Amino acid sequence: MEWNWDLITRHTYIGVSPLLKVVFYAIIFGSLGVGVVWYWKRLQLWRQGQPDAEPLPLKVRLANMLGYALGQKKVPRHRFGAVFHLPLYAGFVMLFIGTTLLAIAEWTEIGTGIFLQEGIWFHKGLYYILYELTLDLFGLGVIFGCLLALYRRHVQKPKSVSLERIDGVAVWLLLLICLNGYALEAARIALERNPEYMNPPRPQYAQVWSFVGYTLAPMFENINVGAYRVWWWFHALSVASWFAILPFTRVRHWFLAPIVAFYKPNYLPNVPSIESIERIEQTGKMGVNSIQEFSRWHLMSLDACMGCGRCERVCPANATGKPLNPKRIVEKLRDAMANGKGDDLTQVISDEELFACTTCGACNNECPVLIEHPTLIMEMRRYRVAEGNLRGTPASTLQRLMTQSNPWGLPLSERMKWAEGLNVPTARENPDFEVLFWVGCAGAYDSRGQQVARAIVKLLQRAGVNFAVLGPEERCTGDTPRRLGEDLLFQELAQQNVQTLEKYKPRRIVTMCPHCLHTLKNEYKAFGAHYEVVHHSQLLAELIQQGRLPRPAPMGNGAVVFHDPCYLARVNRIADAPRTVLQETGAELREPERHADRTFCCGAGGGRMWMDELPHERPGLIRAEELLKTGARTVAVGCPFCMIMVSDSVKQKDDRVPVKDIAEILLERIEAGAVVPESAVGHA
Repeated sequence: MEWNWDLITRHTYIGVSPLLKVVFYAIIFGSLGVGVVWYWKRLQLWRQGQPDAEPLPLKVRLANMLGYALGQKKVPRHRFGAVFHLPLYAGFVMLFIGTTLLAIAEWTEIGTGIFLQEGIWFHKGLYYILYELTLDLFGLGVIFGCLLALYRRHVQKPKSVSLERIDGVAVWLLLLICLNGYALEAARIALERNPEYMNPPRPQYAQVWSFVGYTLAPMFENINVGAYRVWWWFHALSVASWFAILPFTRVRHWFLAPIVAFYKPNYLPNVPSIESIERIEQTGKMGVNSIQEFSRWHLMSLDACMGCGRCERVCPANATGKPLNPKRIVEKLRDAMANGKGDDLTQVISDEELFACTTCGACNNECPVLIEHPTLIMEMRRYRVAEGNLRGTPASTLQRLMTQSNPWGLPLSERMKWAEGLNVPTARENPDFEVLFWVGCAGAYDSRGQQVARAIVKLLQRAGVNFAVLGPEERCTGDTPRRLGEDLLFQELAQQNVQTLEKYKPRRIVTMCPHCLHTLKNEYKAFGAHYEVVHHSQLLAELIQQGRLPRPAPMGNGAVVFHDPCYLARVNRIADAPRTVLQETGAELREPERHADRTFCCGAGGGRMWMDELPHERPGLIRAEELLKTGARTVAVGCPFCMIMVSDSVKQKDDRVPVKDIAEILLERIEAGAVVPESAVGHA
C-alpha cells in the first residue's frame, strides 16, 4: 500500500464556524490576559524593592534558566517529587508547545490562503506523525503526574507542603483537561473514519499515530458532529478556566521559575549586602524592616515559591522544635508584600524566628526556584540588632568581640600560646612565606581547636611547607557578628584584617575553619581584597598527592565517618578534599545518609555557637545519631565549631566514639609508622 502523505493529517475545528473560532480565540486570549494583568500588578510590587546587584553574564543567566528552571536541576533531589513533577512539567510544556504549533498551522493556512489560491498547511506528513506521537506520549506523562500529585495531596498529606484548596482545583482541572483531550482525540478519529461526516475519510495509516485516541476511537463510533462540538466547547472552556486561575495557584512557578533563574543577580549564597558606614550615618538605619528595602529580585523570588516544603524539611532549627520555618518566612513576606502590610516587618516575623536560623544554607540549597532564605533572614537580623533586640549570651559575645577582637574575650597577647614549643614563625619573622596559616579564634583560644592547629602545623613542617601565621596581628574575621547581624562590627574587623593582609600580601591562605574560609574568600571581596583561600583539607590532600606527606598503611582500628561542615561542603562546595585525606590514611570511610552538600548542621552557625540551648533543641544530637548509625568507630570533622558541637552530642550518645579533625587523624597515622618522604622539600 502506498501512503498519501497529504492525507496523514487531521481535521481541526470540526463543526465550529469562523465566527465561533473568533469567540474561541477571544476567550483563550482573555484567560491568558488574566495572567498578564496579574504579572503586571506583581511587577509593580517587585519594583518597590531596591535595585539589584550587578547582573550575571548572559551566558551564566541562560545556563541558570536552562538548568534550574527548564532542566529541573534540583527536582530529582527528592524522589517522589521528581517522579510526579518531571513528567507533569515536561508533559505540560510539550502540550503547550504542541497546541501553539497547531494554532500557528491554522493561522498560516488562513494567512497564505488570502494571497494564494490555496493556503499552506504544514501540519501533515512526517511532521504530523512525530507531532502526534510526541503529544500523546507526553500527555500520558501529565496524567501520571497529576494522579501522583493528587495522591500526595489527598492521601499522603505531608505537613511540610502548603495544601491550598485552589492548588488542588488546578491539578484536578488539569487532569480533567488531559483526559477530556484524549476523549476528544478519539471522537475526532471516529468522525474522520465516517464518510457521512468526512469526505474523504482518513485512512488508518494516518490515524494510528495518535495511539491513545486511536485505541479509544471504537468507543465513539456513534458520535455525531453536534455532540462533538458541545464536547469541544467544554474542553475549550476548561482550558480557559485553567489559564485564568493559574496566577492564583502555586502552579505559577512553572512560568516564574525561569524568570527568577534568568534574572538572579550576582549574589553569593549566605552573603547579604554590605551597607556602607556613610549610608548608615545618612539614613540612620541598618538592615531591612520593610518589604521595599529588599532587592527587586528577592521580592520576585517570593512569588515563585511553590510551597513544596523542601526548605522546611531540611531546616535544623525546625527539626529541633524552634519557631523558625523557612517556608513560612517566605510566605509571610509574600503575603505582606501583596497585602501592603510590609512597612514594619517586626509585626510580620518575630525575633525568635530570625535568630533561630543557623544560616547553614540547607533551605536555599534545596529550593528548586533558588530562593535565598538565609540572606532574607540576615538582612532582617541586622535591623533587629541595630535596634537593640539582641540580648543575653550572643550580645555578650559581641561585646567581647568589640573589646578583644575575638568571641572568647581573651587578650591578643595570648593568641600564640597554642604554638608553644612548635617554633611557628610569624609573618613579621618570615615575610617570604608562601602559605599563610590563618589560625582563627578557635585555633588560638579553644583548647580543642588548639590541638587541631598544632596538628596542622606539624603536618606542614613535616611536608617542608614555607608558612607563617599572623599571631597577635590576626583578628576574628567577623563571621560571628556578620551572621548575628552586627554589620558595623564585622566591617571594622574586616577592614583591620584587610589592612594587615595587604601589608604581607599572602599568595595563599589556608584556614582550618570553614567560616573563616568563607568570610576571607567571599565577603572580603567587598573591601577590595581578593585572596586564594583554601581549607586545610585541600592543602593536605595536595601535599599527599605530591608525595610530600606519606601515605600511611591501613591500621585497622575501625571505620571513620566524616561530618561535612555546612560552610565547607554546602556553601563553598568543598566535599572531596576531606574524603581524599581520610582515604589516603587507609581508613575505611563510611557516609551518613546526609552528606556532602546535603549535610545536616551541627547547630553552631549563624552565631548560635554563642546562644544557650536546651538539650532537646540541639541539632547536634540529631547529627550525632546519623553519624553513629553508620557504625563508624571515629567521627571526623573539619571545622572547630563542628568539633565542639558534634563532640558534645556524640559524647551524650556514645562516649566511646572519639571525634577528631582530619588533620589529627592523618598525623596520628603518619606518626604511627611513617617516615618523612624525601620529596618533602621546597615550597607548597
